[in-house]
Amino acid sequence: MIDDFVTAKALLDKAQAFADLKGLRLCIQGAAFTPVTTETYLKETFLSNDTDPLGLAADSSDRQDSIYQLDIYTPKDDGKFAGLAVGNEIKAEFPRVSFVLNNASQKVQISNVSSRIMPANKTHNLTMINIELIVIASSA
Repeated sequence: MIDDFVTAKALLDKAQAFADLKGLRLCIQGAAFTPVTTETYLKETFLSNDTDPLGLAADSSDRQDSIYQLDIYTPKDDGKFAGLAVGNEIKAEFPRVSFVLNNASQKVQISNVSSRIMPANKTHNLTMINIELIVIASSA
């Protein structure tokens, strides 16, 4: 059985370590957060997906393809490419084919990382980083 809490916590811990290292605040999904117009900050979202069995037997392992999204908000005065620069650092921190979690019951592997510039709001430019995941859980 895939435990979304285990996956989300491992990713949050990794994102928080990155934010702390870079001196950035991290807006955690579902938590109260008040942005400052002059700061660069990150917002995380875990998007789980349906779970599929990898076999027909009752004790088959399960697979889930999910997305961990890190939104980078940079002040408009910093220009539209500031978010891409932070995005490149995030991509280096979450490389493809890297394991975020690898324990006896569940494995979380990064399958792809992509970035895109999104429409800005009144104070910040937005760059979205999608970290695509493969989650495998053994039934044993």
